Amino acid sequence: MSTRPHVNLGRLHELSERLEELFARVSACGQQAPPPELADEIASTAGEVMLELAGLGADELARAAAEDAVRLREAARTLNPSPARLIEGGATLTREVERIIRADRQAA
Repeated sequence: MSTRPHVNLGRLHELSERLEELFARVSACGQQAPPPELADEIASTAGEVMLELAGLGADELARAAAEDAVRLREAARTLNPSPARLIEGGATLTREVERIIRADRQAA
């Protein structure tokens, strides 16, 4: 049995997939900053990931992923966010979330 606090892995997975969809849209922007609505959606989704990760407490993987989510939110909230920075931040966050999901499933 896992020693992790309860976390909604299904919800984390959904949010991770949503981020991947959003970053595909950012990629379509090329070198131009994404539209403000898209940047807001990325920041909002990163915030939702942070809330889900809060349920994991002091877990090292969760802490790293939460820090990635904070950086992504900050990058998305800038005036003209860099598409490359958003995509890189999103890729890092989705990798961390997937690591958490795998670790939790292995511990179960």
